[in-house]
Amino acid sequence: MADFDDMEGARGSDLAAVALEDEDDISDDDEPLDTHGKLAYLAKCDELGLIPVSQVLKYLEQEEMQITHYGLGQAGVQALAEALLANSSVTTLRVGDNNLQPAGAACLCEALVQKNPNPVVELDLAENGVGEKGIAALTRLFEPKASKLTTVCLRGNKLQDREAKLLAEKLSGNTTVTYLDLSVNLFSERAGRALGQLLEENGFLKELNLAWNNLRGKGAAALAAGLKLNAALEVLNVGWNGLGAEGAAAVGDGVATNVGIVEIVLSCNGIPASQPLADGIKVNESLAAVELDGNNLGVEGGKYMFEAVNGNRGLVAMTLTNTHIGEEEDASIKSILAERRAAQQAEDQARS
Repeated sequence: MADFDDMEGARGSDLAAVALEDEDDISDDDEPLDTHGKLAYLAKCDELGLIPVSQVLKYLEQEEMQITHYGLGQAGVQALAEALLANSSVTTLRVGDNNLQPAGAACLCEALVQKNPNPVVELDLAENGVGEKGIAALTRLFEPKASKLTTVCLRGNKLQDREAKLLAEKLSGNTTVTYLDLSVNLFSERAGRALGQLLEENGFLKELNLAWNNLRGKGAAALAAGLKLNAALEVLNVGWNGLGAEGAAAVGDGVATNVGIVEIVLSCNGIPASQPLADGIKVNESLAAVELDGNNLGVEGGKYMFEAVNGNRGLVAMTLTNTHIGEEEDASIKSILAERRAAQQAEDQARS
């Protein structure tokens, strides 16, 4: 029986042969011959002594490439980058959890900067340890001449405050990115300041996910200061950031003067009963949903939130699981919100 290496080598040769047969079907008069980048991918794999990944070859023909958890590594992503330089199909690229590391992430982003036919608009680099070098290369895609990205996911990359500062600086003048996922990283107070400045200067970002970081009260206060002056952001997730009473009060202050926020997630932040937070929620005219699960608001906090919900007629959703508010307030809040959702649904049906 042939050993494993022989079997894998034969498999790689078969994949190459199939791809080459597909390209041979194109006549000499049809240009370009490698619009999907298959030949470029296979040639680079051969150069680097890699076995081609069949999923890569398949997705090179599609608009959406989903290559997550494949362990591409720095060598594998070099071959993918080579393919993308010639590719005219892929506009959504998801390569989460592939151990790209800083060099691999930089290689991929540099190729995307040069990708002219149908540039990538959605990029997922989650859980790849992209580091400062990878972020620096990524930010080139935010520049006006190269900027086509609308969605960027950097979840779980152990990014620190210096990377947050670099991202914020390069995104401040960007007009295309509307969704940014920076959850499950290592951001603290300095990142809060940088991202608060971003919110103050950027008028195009619609959704920012900062869940599972370490902003704490001061970081949240800096972020909320930017939120005051922002009219574009619609969804903000700062759950699991240890905001405490200080952060909650700052968010309430920011929300009170903000004119665009629609949904805010504040779950599991060690928030006690907070009159300033409730006051901000009460007066914001754009806010429709608030998540407060896992905060020990207590009976007093429940009363504050009841007043906020009762006073803000635009609010249609508030989650309060494991917040230890009083049963009466809990039932009243749920009843008010249920009535509003029913009325909204009836209005929507009447319009249609």
